[in-house]
Amino acid sequence: MASINDVFNELQAVNSALAQIHADGIAETNATDQVKVSVDQVKASVDTLDADVKAGFNATVNGLTTIALIEIEAAKLLFHLTQQADTMICALEHISENTCGILTQATIQTQLQESMREDLGVVRRISEFAHPDAALENQRLAKLNDKIEECCPPDRPRPACEYKPCTSPSPVERPDLPKIGRQPPHIG
Repeated sequence: MASINDVFNELQAVNSALAQIHADGIAETNATDQVKVSVDQVKASVDTLDADVKAGFNATVNGLTTIALIEIEAAKLLFHLTQQADTMICALEHISENTCGILTQATIQTQLQESMREDLGVVRRISEFAHPDAALENQRLAKLNDKIEECCPPDRPRPACEYKPCTSPSPVERPDLPKIGRQPPHIG
């Protein structure tokens, strides 16, 4: 049979074991509290990172929107330049056609004038020899005509061609570009 000392020793052992269990429980609670603090710190860091990622994404979207607006204005300018180039091509085609026509006519007229010069000289000399009185009258009439033309010049003939301008675009307005400011990145 166990003595009271034995029971007392057993109670002391149980008490010591309970004290150890209690100390272990407190240590475990402290460790759990430290883990909770660490988890809270990680959560705060993740929340900050999440906010930074959202801010970065918003800044990226804003930047891409700005680039898109600039590209729209660039496309408008490119279209205007294309219209101007079409107008210049049209004007150059008119110049080319008119130059070709002038050159053709000048060549024809030069050939005709060269062949007529000699023939007209011969006809004039023959007429003056055959009708000297008419040649003198012709000179007198030429002088009178010169005086009349000084006072009342004759109507000038209409030009062979009239310029028809090509349609051209209206002047381009200043592009409506978005304002791009240097903004520091949002952190936090």
